[in-house]
Amino acid sequence: MMLVVFVVAVLVTEGMSQSCSHTSPCAFTGGDPFVAPPEQVSVSGVLNYELTVDIADITIEWLTTKRRAWNGQLGGPVLRMRKGDQVNINLVNNLMLPHKLLDVNDQRLPNSTNLHTHGLHISSQEPQDNVFVHLEPGETYMYRYQIDAENEPGTLWYHPHLHGSTLFQVHGGMAGMIVVEDPADSTTPAHIQAVSCPNNCDKEVRLLFQPVLQYSQRGPRAFATIQDDIQDNALFRHNSEILDAGGNLEDWLTANVNHFTTNGQLWPVLTIPAGEVRRFRMVNAGGGAFLELHIADNSDQPTTGCTVKQISLDGVYFDSAVELGAGGRTFLVPSGKADWLVVCNTPGTYHLRSTPDNADEMSTGNIEHYNARLLTLTVTGSTTTTTTIADNLPAKATFNRDFSTLSDDEVFGRFVIEASPGTRLNRERFSSNTDYRFKMEAETVQELYFVNSDSQDGHPIHIHINHFQIISYNPYTGPIAVNNRQSYVFFNQAGDRCFRQHSTYDENFTGNLPNNALQFLGHDTRWAAGGTGTRGYATAKQFHDVLLVPPLANITARFLTHTYTGEVVVHCHLLNHEDSGMMMTLEIVAQGADLTANTTSGNAYPGQCAECDPFPFNTAVCDADGSTLTTTTTVAGTSTTATTTGGSDTIKTTGALMFFAVLLSWFSHSHVC
Repeated sequence: MMLVVFVVAVLVTEGMSQSCSHTSPCAFTGGDPFVAPPEQVSVSGVLNYELTVDIADITIEWLTTKRRAWNGQLGGPVLRMRKGDQVNINLVNNLMLPHKLLDVNDQRLPNSTNLHTHGLHISSQEPQDNVFVHLEPGETYMYRYQIDAENEPGTLWYHPHLHGSTLFQVHGGMAGMIVVEDPADSTTPAHIQAVSCPNNCDKEVRLLFQPVLQYSQRGPRAFATIQDDIQDNALFRHNSEILDAGGNLEDWLTANVNHFTTNGQLWPVLTIPAGEVRRFRMVNAGGGAFLELHIADNSDQPTTGCTVKQISLDGVYFDSAVELGAGGRTFLVPSGKADWLVVCNTPGTYHLRSTPDNADEMSTGNIEHYNARLLTLTVTGSTTTTTTIADNLPAKATFNRDFSTLSDDEVFGRFVIEASPGTRLNRERFSSNTDYRFKMEAETVQELYFVNSDSQDGHPIHIHINHFQIISYNPYTGPIAVNNRQSYVFFNQAGDRCFRQHSTYDENFTGNLPNNALQFLGHDTRWAAGGTGTRGYATAKQFHDVLLVPPLANITARFLTHTYTGEVVVHCHLLNHEDSGMMMTLEIVAQGADLTANTTSGNAYPGQCAECDPFPFNTAVCDADGSTLTTTTTVAGTSTTATTTGGSDTIKTTGALMFFAVLLSWFSHSHVC
């Protein structure tokens, strides 16, 4: 079942709008002229800025709501920088105690904060992108980011990432865009320079989509529900404001208001001349709803009046521009980023909107969709023009080169990221940032398998620091997790309880596979076929920093552990899931360092079901009846060579890995020993 949020903007007269108030609320009208977000720009290779967190009155038409905000604004400024820059952000927390203090993996700490630079290829060690920095009320912290000399030019974002209050602060409005500028030289095609900073900033349209007015979203991400869960200060709620007609304002908002804002505005109107190309930089700056973006006509129907070509995803350029076509959409997961080149050759009124398609459910599983307008385009001119958009794009950084053609012995390490119900990754909830679930050496190519044992829900999984390349969707033959309020248990696809379970396994668990447990199987076949109903799938060879892993999926990706050692945070970007424990850490270590990690949960490696199911670096040898005869552990890197696989980076790779044939067999055949 798809959860689709339908939003209807009811137009009212100016007089009616002026009469609306906290005691007599009415539908929002929107439609103000588009206002570009403020920006802070690096000068001579340095960007210095101070972000102060405090309670601010945020006013949208007749509604004034108190939110935690940076510098008194809904959304932060665009931070514009270049490769190799030094960026210094002084974060000041002027919030006050008391606030909710509970154990880890609960909604808590509404007045503590920190900062995450989502998508930058950067160190996770202090004072850079360490999301375990914890600023208590009254504290200050200076982040000093050294932007990588090869960081991809692109659109990224920043937001708080304090475990326990991430959802609350992000959905309250604390988010901002990062733009890493394209070099104004021969490495950037002329048609990209013509619509991009630093020389043509007026051709950029920066769009930060934020779920700050999602009050009537059903479930734990409705904003009043978030406030209730985190025990927000009663003075910042609307449930004590009594309406003239009876009831209270918070209940009215919860029943009637479910809006994303665009740069803090509702449905702003952007005016552009016909035939002029614009670069749209877009961020889904939230942790719940998925956006399926396209430009429609004034009746919200597909149009040929505007040409849209997508040029990047998650801050990494495509090999060449991809035209969406009439009815085409960009699928933007929570935290996703995308750049378009847009030209409207036919004058008229158009709308940038999110429109889900029920046909895509088999490629997504159950997710929250958003169905509404986000921006209105007024295209001026008296005649139709014929402007076209070129397809060539800048080259990628060497650390994001093509890994899809590497041989088996050029991949150094392999590991699994397993999503499962009950907000768990690799069968555990988050416990500590030093509880590393896997370790890998720097300057090595790693292969990871995203698997999802949840039979119903899709999970967008985000990996910090390094982008990863999609290699393939594979048959899913793994276990299925069944969850209740007390515990959860893994079953094989025949309905038998797995031998390999997890650290909190309760053998007294009662329950069986639901009748529809296998309905989402077959992602590998649908992905390979493409076409209608596959919009939720990633494209082979594209790079991501967040990936929707649909139920019962098995997806192969590869990446290079380029330069930076330290913690690598992995989490679900449904932010209530992350706050509730669907997060873990990996670690990148220096070459030759100890690779011991807490990979198992109880008697199981992630993805296992039967007793002798293999896992990377651990190959169990079984006899015919399934009992284990011997277990051989192969440590990553016991046979290594130095090699170069493109670019100038020297990377470390293994020789022939004894487990690989068994691993492929596990991911391609039934879990029966």
